[in-house]
Amino acid sequence: MSFSFRNIKKEPPTDDELQQIVSLDNFTIKELVNKRGQTYKKLKPDLNNMSDEEVVKLIQENPSIMVRPILTDGHQIVVGFKEAAYQIFMNK
Repeated sequence: MSFSFRNIKKEPPTDDELQQIVSLDNFTIKELVNKRGQTYKKLKPDLNNMSDEEVVKLIQENPSIMVRPILTDGHQIVVGFKEAAYQIFMNK
């Protein structure tokens, strides 16, 4: 399986890319925020009172707040490190 690596800190996701990620697996944009990460703990965003548009802007301005890694083939997606899910994904 071929893949491409993207450093989201240098090249943050676009609005369209974030919408595609969300649409592939019934995520909400807020679920892409890593609540256990250092960036989240530093910024302490009030996700409950933020609109989806505000969360998109938060992710784009602070891409390290996103759950990583993200593995996708454009049809299915695995978000976060889930070794068993990666094995299934790569064997399809």
